[in-house]
Amino acid sequence: MLDARVKVPQAAWQDNGGDMGEIYLVRHGQASFGTDDYDRLSAVGVEQARRLGNWFRMRGLTFDRVVVGSLLRHRQTLEATGYTGLEPEILPGLNEYHFHALLECHLEQCPVEPPLDLKDARVFYRQLRLTLGAWADGTLRHPRLPESWSDFESRIRASLRAMVDPPDAQRVLAISSGGAISALVREVLGLTVEQMITMNLQMVNTGITRLMFKGDKVRLQSWNAQPHLERPDAEHLISYT
Repeated sequence: MLDARVKVPQAAWQDNGGDMGEIYLVRHGQASFGTDDYDRLSAVGVEQARRLGNWFRMRGLTFDRVVVGSLLRHRQTLEATGYTGLEPEILPGLNEYHFHALLECHLEQCPVEPPLDLKDARVFYRQLRLTLGAWADGTLRHPRLPESWSDFESRIRASLRAMVDPPDAQRVLAISSGGAISALVREVLGLTVEQMITMNLQMVNTGITRLMFKGDKVRLQSWNAQPHLERPDAEHLISYT
């Protein structure tokens, strides 16, 4: 597992000169898992995002660009941080893969008896791991697949390119989802799909992943950090949905 505090040596960037840009990739706040409408923040999710915004302000961080996926939970997370001065750019490539549809396709192709209770988080994530593996290796074949694995990879690569352009934006805030962020890290580090899936299932709501970029070079600076929640009065807010 990657340590969120592992740092990339700055000397590696000195050969080309100039300033580095950085992207603060934030997973959305806790969504409404187990309800009929997952795509909205829970009360916990709103509080997580509020504390994240306070932490940003305490650090004196300002952003040149704000980028969000097109999902409601992404926009609600941005609103709850209080960083509403810049008009957010909508980048649908940062959206999560369609996990409900993928699960349905996989369970239709490989039915399980008795039927699984997918409102149980442990059951859900165990089945999701199997589903993502089958999706990625091509054994999940269903006429109603929402997108192919190769299409998912392509939009992740396109999103990464979009976030490092234009080059004059030195600090970017991007709000996305766990699967998309894990895929972005996979693209940067050259991870296996299995490693990406493991990272995906460990991501904390409002966890921060920092990427540094210069030109077409992108490096991971930290992963899944939650300094705004690592305090006695906030540890109860750490969640993974």
